[in-house]
Amino acid sequence: MDTRRIEMTRKAKIGLALGGGGARGLAHIGVLKVLEREGIPVDLIVGTSMGALVGAAYAIEPDAIALEKKVTDFLANKRSRSAGFKRLGKLRPFNPEKIDFLHRIARIAGKHLFLSLTILKKALVSEEDMHALMDVFLPDIDIRETVIPFTATTVDLLSGKEVILNRGPLIQAVMASCAVPGFMPPVARDGMVLVDGGVLDSLPVEPAKAAGAEIVIAVDVGFSLCQAPPIEDGIDVINRATEVMAFCLNGRSRESADVLIQPDVKRIPWTGFAHHEELIREGERATERKLDEILKTAKRRSWGKIFPMPLRPASWRPRISAHAK
Repeated sequence: MDTRRIEMTRKAKIGLALGGGGARGLAHIGVLKVLEREGIPVDLIVGTSMGALVGAAYAIEPDAIALEKKVTDFLANKRSRSAGFKRLGKLRPFNPEKIDFLHRIARIAGKHLFLSLTILKKALVSEEDMHALMDVFLPDIDIRETVIPFTATTVDLLSGKEVILNRGPLIQAVMASCAVPGFMPPVARDGMVLVDGGVLDSLPVEPAKAAGAEIVIAVDVGFSLCQAPPIEDGIDVINRATEVMAFCLNGRSRESADVLIQPDVKRIPWTGFAHHEELIREGERATERKLDEILKTAKRRSWGKIFPMPLRPASWRPRISAHAK
């Protein structure tokens, strides 16, 4: 099948809205690989939670293959992972395919682990662990220094408002956007206590439009309500209520995206980083299914010609327009 690309002389800007979903957010790498391969330029990126981490890493160095290798190498090296992230990986979310006695016991043990580690702490993962993780993927620069303009979304626990971070320390912004309450530590900044942007909206379509995107490609790797866990205790009630709330809040964002990519990753738990290869492949497959829609949307907006182009060699790299810092 011939690949295609979009003429680079255009009027509208393409923005990516990369949603949160824990480990499932690694599917964003697959999305970036396909967009890059097809020559579809990215003018700005807005990310929430894991979407912020992947988006920031790509905005610094727009090379999806290199980013995939960095993630794969990190996850393959057990010594590079902190004790906090190892504890996180031991949590056992509900799996409808595994409801036997032993798995129920493992699930109960996971709940006790979470409670015992967080009841007197702000989070399961320490601030030091989070910094160590960020240092692997992000340099200590200002957000305005990224090659592709980047924005992270967070929520201030004090005011209850969404906070858009498009300047200041990049690592701090991504840490705040990734601060899943109870699991990752909140970030203090300018009199605010910042946590995961997914508390209000894990698919940042509107912030992408506010940042200047005229065509928003949104990637949703969030919650699904299809697989309800058994409601056995207070933790189950809280978890399920959070899932219902998040799913409903994201509905408006899904509807307002120009193109919505939804990788089939709902069966993988948000702590399932061991499935990184599968997640990335699914991101690729989901994006390939949406290529025609992306091209038709571009044509409908009359912002450039679309024309067939022969398959490019593997060494080909898309040109990304320079942005003022």
